[in-house]
Amino acid sequence: MHPAAERSDQWWAELTIGHAAGVTRARAANARRTTFGWMLTTPAAPRVWALNRAQVVPGAGGLDPADTVTAVEAAHDAAGLTHRAVDVRSRGDARRLGAVLRAAGFTVFELAVLAATPAEVKDHTAPRPGRTWTVAPYGPRAAEPVRRAAEELTDRGPEEREQVATQWSLAPAEAAAHLVARNDAGEAVGSAVVHRASLHVELDDVLTHPVHERSGVGSALLRTTARMADDLDVARITLLAEPNSYAAGWYGRLGFREIGRTTQAHRDAVV
Repeated sequence: MHPAAERSDQWWAELTIGHAAGVTRARAANARRTTFGWMLTTPAAPRVWALNRAQVVPGAGGLDPADTVTAVEAAHDAAGLTHRAVDVRSRGDARRLGAVLRAAGFTVFELAVLAATPAEVKDHTAPRPGRTWTVAPYGPRAAEPVRRAAEELTDRGPEEREQVATQWSLAPAEAAAHLVARNDAGEAVGSAVVHRASLHVELDDVLTHPVHERSGVGSALLRTTARMADDLDVARITLLAEPNSYAAGWYGRLGFREIGRTTQAHRDAVV
């Protein structure tokens, strides 16, 4: 299912009710380093931010596709980032930007937007016998051991791996909770970022340390997220996953269902 709206802010708000598109646009006009990353409003890059991931704010300066990609590059350059990623959050934007992003060396792909109610998540994430993980919100740096371990399994260069592992520590979002799962020895074994909005929470960067995969760490992180959602009295939890992937199937077994699609673009080396 695709929402009908063509503008990115309308589209994403349809998918995740309560998404603060208006607040994002207001912050974009400040031309400063914010909790989201480096924000630029220069002629070369109006209303674009970058912190590992770049996002062009809808309707920013009426840029044509080529200029939009130039703006994305400028935002990453301003933040000193080698690894580059772009959120393209509407069907219209994907059609408009896809060709020029590919020409610039980006890989463009679709992601499924998945959603579940807190009750559904709790029903599907009962603790496993003999498996106890302590999950609590910590500062963003507490999750870096998990992120570094996960990045070691990628084929990115050392600089790119470090950038991705530390992206939340560079500019932690004020509205985000950084969950860390620990074992009995106090070691970080899993992490997730929970973005708190008015009527939903959005999960990002759900990771399990490679040594502890398939041991209930991910379920413990999602169970804690569901409890947080209840405390916030929000209607649903949303996240992104590659369609038909193992992760999408796992989330499906935990009560998540696809409610739409979004597009991302990545490039692991500057061309």
